[in-house]
Order: sequence, then C-alpha cells, then structure tokens
Amino acid sequence: MDNLLYYPSINLPDTDWTIRALLYYDNIGSIVPEQYFHEPDLYEPFMREAIQNVLITPINPMFVMEHPFEVSERFCNYLSNNPKIIERRRLFGTPERGHFQGGRNSKTGNWDRLHIDKLDGEIFYHLTHWGLAERIDGYWYKVEKRTANELMTFLASVVANKIDYQPATYRMENSFSTTCANNQDFEWRARQYKRDLILKHLIPYPKQIDLTCLRRFKERHNDLLRSFRNKVELLVLNLTITPESPQFIMVLEQMKAAKEELYARMNESHWGEIVFGTVCGTIAAGIGFMANPIIGAIPGFLNAIYSACRIEKPENVIDQTGLKYLALIDKRLRR
Repeated sequence: MDNLLYYPSINLPDTDWTIRALLYYDNIGSIVPEQYFHEPDLYEPFMREAIQNVLITPINPMFVMEHPFEVSERFCNYLSNNPKIIERRRLFGTPERGHFQGGRNSKTGNWDRLHIDKLDGEIFYHLTHWGLAERIDGYWYKVEKRTANELMTFLASVVANKIDYQPATYRMENSFSTTCANNQDFEWRARQYKRDLILKHLIPYPKQIDLTCLRRFKERHNDLLRSFRNKVELLVLNLTITPESPQFIMVLEQMKAAKEELYARMNESHWGEIVFGTVCGTIAAGIGFMANPIIGAIPGFLNAIYSACRIEKPENVIDQTGLKYLALIDKRLRR
C-alpha cells in the first residue's frame, strides 16, 4: 500500500521514524477527533506544519465509519467475553476520587489519554463501568494502558481497512497488540517491522529538515519514489530473507552501496560532455563575439554554468537499481 495510517496518538512525533515515513509513503493519515478540525492550534507545531504542507491528512474516524456503534460493540464484546482480562487489568488501578488509585497504576502511570470523539461514546461507558477508564474532562478519558493500546489498534485496523491505508505505529506495544491476533494480523505486523528496519538502514535521519522542501521534493520525484518503494516491498515480501539472516544485512549493504555510487556520479564533473549545440555551447559561441579581454575567462565561466546545471539536474544520471530516489534525498534534503 502507498498510504499509511498512523496510530495511537493524534500528533506524529518529530522523530527519524516520522521523517522516513513521510519520505516513503505517498501520504500519512492520522486519526483525529472532530475538535481538532475546529481548533487546529491544538496540534503540536510539527504536526500542524506537516498538515499545512499536505504531508499528513487528519482523518475523523466518526466520518469514515458508517456504523460506529456496531464497530464499538465488537470491541466491548471482546472484553465482556473475557472477564478475567477485565479483572486482571482492573487490579492495576481503580477510578477513585478523580484519579487512578490502588494497585500499581498510580505509581507507574499505567494509563493513556483517549479523546471521546475518536469512538462511539458507548464504549467509554462500558470501560468506566468495568473500572478500566475514568473521565478527565469534557473531551478526554484516561484508560488503562493495555486496554487503550488494544482499543487504538482495533480502531486503526478498522479505519485503515475502510480507506485502504496501511496501519502502522512506531510504538511496539501497539504494533504487537494481542487484539484480534491471528496469522494474518501477525504477518502484516512482521512486514511492518521488516520494512522499518530497511528504511532505518537506508535513510539516515535528515535532521533539521524543511517540511516544505520535503513536500516539493516528493511532488517532483514521485515516479522515483514509486520505483524505490517497489524495490523495498519486494524485499519485504521475500520470506526467504528474514531480518535475522546474514543475507538480509548483505542485501541492505548492497543497496546502500548502490545508492552511494549514484550519489557520487551525481557529483562528478563531466566537462567533456559539454559540446556546442547544448546551452553551454551556445553561450560560448555568443561570448566569442565579445571583446578579447573576456576570452580568457570563458572556460571558467562555462565551468560555473555547467556545475550549476549539475546541481539543478542531478537526476539525469541513469539508474536501473530503483535507488535514485535515495541518492536524491542525500543530495537535495541532507546537503
């Protein structure tokens, strides 16, 4: 899939994982409650800038789902059919006097905040009744951490399936949640883990990146992005090359070496390629009609033009590896 749905939180973190995801996917969606659509100042600065640059798309799950009550009911049934899970998690803390007390919850902060508009309100009624949630204010609940992780994984899976996105998270406790665990669920999470390893190896974190430049870069090189993504996905889907195998590291090193070779070729000087009939040849012919004192400076002047052209069009380098996109990231975004 070309698009990713991020969870569990509203704001994507300003981290290397997010930058790599922005560079790899056509678009990233984030599950956002309706309140944020009316009050965009609630977003963290990085998230707000990414949305303004159309790099991240806010997705209201209540607008996406046609039957939110029935969807929430499935999650409630999962818990109600497993009373031992409810009891075990309730031991980690009981809502009392405005905050979780008892067990280990008050000492470890074993809870997460969830916005009420992300789900049908009925689900919070049940969680509160079971002692797994407590209302903080008009918009937020605090929910026992394991339950919150499962709930957001559940919601992201349903929404992603509806809009044909791929759910993903950088938080491992969410990525390998036991909710609805089956072979298919485990397989796509294993693929996500493998994909993240590949991208981490191939795309070093371009610190202090300009999101506007990133957007323009992706728009300009979308065809190269697709070629690169196809190459990565072929490796992700190759079951004979596991992340634990020496062959996996060898393939990644080969890809990295090919990228670096392309980068080096983009920075080579090819003065011999400049011939009359090109723009530089035309300029040289024109300068020939100027006063004689200028003639001695012509080679240096043409070289300046040519080196500037190389900066502006490094993509002219021929590539059959599918890794030109990576080399351009190094040249354009990590200079």
